[in-house]
Amino acid sequence: MSPFRRSLLCAHALSPIHSKCGTQIASIQSCPNLLLRIFTMNNKTLLIAPSLDVGLSSDGRVRLTGKFVGGMQMYVDHWDGPVALLAQKDEANHSGNLDDVWFRPSELPFDVTVADFKSKEAESAVARAAVVQGGTDHRLNHMPALCRSLGVPYVLVSEYSLRTRWQIIDSEGLNPVIAWRRKLWAWRQERANVAAAKAASAVHCNGTPTYDAYKALNERTLLYFDSRVASDMLPDEPKAAGRVPWSTASPMRLAFSGRLNLMKGADHLVHVARALRDLGVPFTLDVYGDGPLVPDMKSAIEEHHLEGILRLGGVLDFASELMPTVRDQVDLFVCCHRQGDPSCTYLETMACGVPIVGYANEAFEGLMKRCSAGVTVPMNDWAEMAAAIERLYREPKQVEEMARAALAFARQHTFEQEFRRRIAHMDNLLGSGARGLRRS
Repeated sequence: MSPFRRSLLCAHALSPIHSKCGTQIASIQSCPNLLLRIFTMNNKTLLIAPSLDVGLSSDGRVRLTGKFVGGMQMYVDHWDGPVALLAQKDEANHSGNLDDVWFRPSELPFDVTVADFKSKEAESAVARAAVVQGGTDHRLNHMPALCRSLGVPYVLVSEYSLRTRWQIIDSEGLNPVIAWRRKLWAWRQERANVAAAKAASAVHCNGTPTYDAYKALNERTLLYFDSRVASDMLPDEPKAAGRVPWSTASPMRLAFSGRLNLMKGADHLVHVARALRDLGVPFTLDVYGDGPLVPDMKSAIEEHHLEGILRLGGVLDFASELMPTVRDQVDLFVCCHRQGDPSCTYLETMACGVPIVGYANEAFEGLMKRCSAGVTVPMNDWAEMAAAIERLYREPKQVEEMARAALAFARQHTFEQEFRRRIAHMDNLLGSGARGLRRS
């Protein structure tokens, strides 16, 4: 990530307006459209209202994730105007992500407003914006209508389909009654998401599942693929291409990275390793990340005598450790995701020139329809996962071809390219008069 450059904050951008028009505010409060024109003539703020909540410390620092701040930095670098963040306060000590970082507000290149999304402070932040971007969060269900009332274009960002949300609930092993209630709630929220997609000025879909669901609802629906890989992080050629064939002396190098929980199918990695050993495939499987399943996985490794074969490597720094490790030391990525979240893991692995064998969730399956960079196997079938790896072990040429296809696709969807496309898409709204319903 490039060093932070202090941007023109929203409050500073508006100070001339306040000083010049301060004596007029009281007299024009009854005419919000005139007030809005005064604001937008002098300001082009992009306001981001994410589902990610912000932690607050007693000394005034804010907690965000490294990935999120990297994305905000890209907006700052390429949006033609100030960038601001509107987020709700997180009472928890940890976001649940692996890259939490604490910042002083002065260290950030964007303004930060921490307030309830339905508060007057939030409404004021929206009124000052030229474009607002928000997610499919129930706390933002009112945002399309609010933006419409203020004449501000609203861009809906979507990732999880209803099917994926239900799969996540299933993966948690809940009491059936509780699971049913949560699914009902998710179904009702999806109705709100559909209404928001119709009412938004544009929709940005991370991954194919919600793109396929919403593209008929809004003519300004954009498909993108999220990752943290900058162009200068991509290798010229897949590093693993010259290592085949594999043997006992040079085993196939498998890997997984991410949160080690049920949703990501980390427990299935043990089953896959045992099945591969039974099939006689010489391999190592390195697992990078952390999560609630670590103690169980350690016990299973010991119980099934997988020491030295299935190895837990902990959390690696993304840019300086994880990317070089996957790029230089991995032949095939094993992905047991039990649900279709459009994980950045897919594009980030492909950017290393490493193909993927994974469960056919709707995100990975949709990606593979656009790029032959891996192999899909039936959901939750770890035995077939092992069988597919065994077949690839015997067909190293196919692995090499998939590696090249993976890298070529990732080269077209780098971090910078995807953000530039999204920023251009939003910038076009300002000249299009897009304010609301596109299709019924």
